[in-house]
Amino acid sequence: MERMVSANGYGICLFSANTLEDFLKREKIRKRKLLSLLQKDKELYLTTQREGILVPLVQINSYNYAIKLAGQDAPFDGQWEQKIDYDGFNLEIKDGLWISAISQMEPFEPKEYHVEREEVYAKPPFGQEHCRSPWELWYKTLDGIYTDYTDIKYDVPAGKYLLSIKGYVRKEPLEYPTPNCGFFFSLTEVEAFEGFKNPRESDDYDFNVGSMK
Repeated sequence: MERMVSANGYGICLFSANTLEDFLKREKIRKRKLLSLLQKDKELYLTTQREGILVPLVQINSYNYAIKLAGQDAPFDGQWEQKIDYDGFNLEIKDGLWISAISQMEPFEPKEYHVEREEVYAKPPFGQEHCRSPWELWYKTLDGIYTDYTDIKYDVPAGKYLLSIKGYVRKEPLEYPTPNCGFFFSLTEVEAFEGFKNPRESDDYDFNVGSMK
């Protein structure tokens, strides 16, 4: 089965949990609603891009997205059509790579990303079934039929990387919950970051592959 992430909050975010936590401690940030904070504080947000703290892919449709990482997953095949190809985003990894719904930044709960075994539990207010494990977080929809994956993790060695992003759409759409859009990520290790690119520059980057013809 293809790994996927549900883009709750109309975005996806890539980060390493320890990198993000160390940054919050250094900056003495206690507020856990990071999405709101970074939207309000432009200089702080640009610092996260300069230092490779996280990479947000925003203003995308709230779909299920197939997720693939170069070297660990097979590339998208002939059933898919490539729509975007961007590269050069800074990302520092200390403890593996998380690819998450951007809503997970609102609030960011560090303990969710440091569990040693799978835990399935009911969560208020609706008592839905939730799961957290060392490799993924998911929950059942209110009807109990479908599973939304909010976070998946890849085992990636610690280091500084430049992230490349390719976006795809399925040529012949399939029924929900099968993803009809997807992202292929690749990482190139570097000794140090030289400058940075801002994925939120709307004039330069458009990640909303689901709306592309």
